[in-house]
Amino acid sequence: MIYQTPQQKHNMKLQMKRQLRIRLKIAIALTLILVFATNATACSGVKQYFWPEPTTAAPAAPTSDITIIPGWSVVQIAEELEKQNVCTAESFLDACKVVPAGYDTLAEGLSSASGYIFAAEGLILPETINMYQDRDGDYALRTLLNYSQSELNKIEEDGMTAFARAEQLDMSIYEVLTLASIIQYEANLGATEKDLETMKMVSSVFTNRLNNSASFPYIGSDATRKYIEVKMKDYLTSIGVTEGTAQYNKYFEGYCTNDQYDLKTKGLPVGPVGCPSVSAIKAALWPATSGNYYFFTDVDNNFHFYTNLNDFQTEWNTKYKH
Repeated sequence: MIYQTPQQKHNMKLQMKRQLRIRLKIAIALTLILVFATNATACSGVKQYFWPEPTTAAPAAPTSDITIIPGWSVVQIAEELEKQNVCTAESFLDACKVVPAGYDTLAEGLSSASGYIFAAEGLILPETINMYQDRDGDYALRTLLNYSQSELNKIEEDGMTAFARAEQLDMSIYEVLTLASIIQYEANLGATEKDLETMKMVSSVFTNRLNNSASFPYIGSDATRKYIEVKMKDYLTSIGVTEGTAQYNKYFEGYCTNDQYDLKTKGLPVGPVGCPSVSAIKAALWPATSGNYYFFTDVDNNFHFYTNLNDFQTEWNTKYKH
């Protein structure tokens, strides 16, 4: 046992008290930081999500620039990822069957849908993104969803955010992306103000139909039918889902919104039919004000809008049918 003088014992007690006070202050500070961060997140309305490893972490690792084209399906994205050696197409498509945890912002409303082919369809926004090579589908999907979620947080018009506008329209974000994907297909335009105005006019037709479902139970877009018959045809065939089978009919009924077919769904389809651009999302959220319920494009890709079926059919049959 080491002998300590009374003075040494007194000094040791003082030192222990100082250390205890310091630890207490650190504990209080950490608690305040945690409370502040939690409250800030809650107040901001921005959901948290997970970031995969940034491409700046290991500069020596090989990367590829992946360009996602507006309107692409997850199958087309999968093919590009495999072509650029990021991951196999199969791995990416397996990952797309569910939306990974942490992406509640994008998947809001997804749980109420049924019969979709890929849960992540339509949640990936077009862009060129640098990604690591030789990874798996989960890494690729999270990288793409990170970008989508960050861009969606930036969308606003007239001082209103996309989330506030969706709530005002009584729509989930998943429904917004579903409508936007149809607008993207029907008006596959650029990002100029004129392009956005045209997209908003197209959006007004679908919005008017959705808001007047008693007279227009079907939005009547071929984009939804072609998603099954064209975009998904090879994939569905590869997994043994062919035309005429019960599963094929279930998908067709869930997506087809054209009243000319026996198997069809009222209102919006069960999910998006491709990846929508920011312009298409804005058009879905802020459609033009119009009384139009019909439209078509002519051979020169000009858009024509009509308030009634008679005018629409007359113009279509006599001038612009193609």
